[in-house]
Amino acid sequence: MKPEDDPWLKNAHTNAEHLDREIKNLVPLTIQIRENRPIITKYQDFWNRAKQITALFTELKPLAKSDRDLLWKQFNDLCREVKEKQKTDYGTLASLSQQHFNEIMKFADLAHIPPGARAPEIYELVDRGQALKNAGDTLGRYKHAMIAKHKKACFDKIQKIRKTHDAAWDLINAVKPKQQTGTKFRARNNLEVNYQRYKKAAGALENFQIGRNNIRTFLATCNDPEKEEKAKIQLAETETRINDIEEGVRKLRKWIAEDEQNLKE
Repeated sequence: MKPEDDPWLKNAHTNAEHLDREIKNLVPLTIQIRENRPIITKYQDFWNRAKQITALFTELKPLAKSDRDLLWKQFNDLCREVKEKQKTDYGTLASLSQQHFNEIMKFADLAHIPPGARAPEIYELVDRGQALKNAGDTLGRYKHAMIAKHKKACFDKIQKIRKTHDAAWDLINAVKPKQQTGTKFRARNNLEVNYQRYKKAAGALENFQIGRNNIRTFLATCNDPEKEEKAKIQLAETETRINDIEEGVRKLRKWIAEDEQNLKE
């Protein structure tokens, strides 16, 4: 009987060719590991396919030992190469994750109400609430570039602090109606609103000032009369907007100072 007529050899050869094709189809995934995906998931397609190929080595029968050994070596070398690259990337991720962790924890520390501390005033709680929001927003922004233990530690701390904030607000809201009347109560309410308005106005002012500087830089090097004229119009509008915001900021500072003084009296 000719080798090509032997059913066992024929099936073994077919199975070896099938495995060889599957391994070759895996190669592009090592080249095209997608850079636009988080490090934690970017290798997922490769390892999902590698798992299927591993199962084929057990399922495909018959398979000549020489073919199996050669194909397994090729497959194993490919997996080892990707594993080493993933290990390097994970080390980079851990370092980057630590930086994000530190940034989030700084915000959380600002939001923290120490045990046994006196009940915070409304304006203090508003400030700490903003820090807590910054912590949560930063975690949401960077969570795909953080390792699991860092994400969990940040999430747990934010949740713990949020409970203390909720309890503090409950105490403030539980004040009896007769205690919620008069100058001091109005001052507290005004401060809560004006602190928020002041933060927004200060942020807007900073953005417009940056825009003004950019326009001035552009005008200093612009050689196009038409573009220069448009930039000058934009600069004038920006200057007007800055003046309006600065006036609003001055008023808010005055009102805040007055209400803070009322709370001290």
